[in-house]
Amino acid sequence: MAKKRLAFDVEEDLHSLLKQAVAEQGTTLGVFCSGLLEMGLSTKPSTPIKIDSELYSSLPLDQLRAEATRLGIEKPLGWETSVRKINSEIVKRYVIR
Repeated sequence: MAKKRLAFDVEEDLHSLLKQAVAEQGTTLGVFCSGLLEMGLSTKPSTPIKIDSELYSSLPLDQLRAEATRLGIEKPLGWETSVRKINSEIVKRYVIR
């Protein structure tokens, strides 16, 4: 099977964690990340997602956006409600008081 190259940005902290895991396992970053992607694609949650609005209120905006994107891609049970709650939290932060 032909290989394709992916290029995307990750936070510096995540990159450091990935490099540490690669060093511990004695593999390459490409092989390790490919394995992570395969594992992530093979697991599909089948239970509804429970939203804790207090948790969302403490997350930074970039993590909220990433979670909404993840939910939109994976589409687990109850994902629409979860995305609406995340979007509500994001909008609350932009309201001028």
